[in-house]
Amino acid sequence: MDSGTQIRDLIFYNNCSFPLLKELYDKYDCKQIVFEMKNVNEVGREHINQLNRYLSEQFGRFGIVIARNPLKKNIMRNTIDLWSGQRKCILCLNDEDIKLMVDVYENKQRDPMEIINKKYVEFIRLCPA
Repeated sequence: MDSGTQIRDLIFYNNCSFPLLKELYDKYDCKQIVFEMKNVNEVGREHINQLNRYLSEQFGRFGIVIARNPLKKNIMRNTIDLWSGQRKCILCLNDEDIKLMVDVYENKQRDPMEIINKKYVEFIRLCPA
């Protein structure tokens, strides 16, 4: 019987078609992007650690949690610690980010990848130099 702890919600092949995707490939060996969907009010440390376990040589060291709400400060700190200790990058997109991505796509204002890029830049700024 499978406990479900090794089932990845979404995986996309990284074709390096955007500058961010190329950077993720180069910096994090990100051959495939793992997404973990969390339909909970609050993402906990166990959710971050679950995605962290999936980040490996096969996929690379970059993943995205999609959640209802932004990460709490202590959980965000956990993602920064993972970056500091293991050079793994875990971003979190919340409902507002997804809505914005849909809006910019539908209105043809910008590419939705720009929202992910912004999240990545914000995350890297929080990490120690």
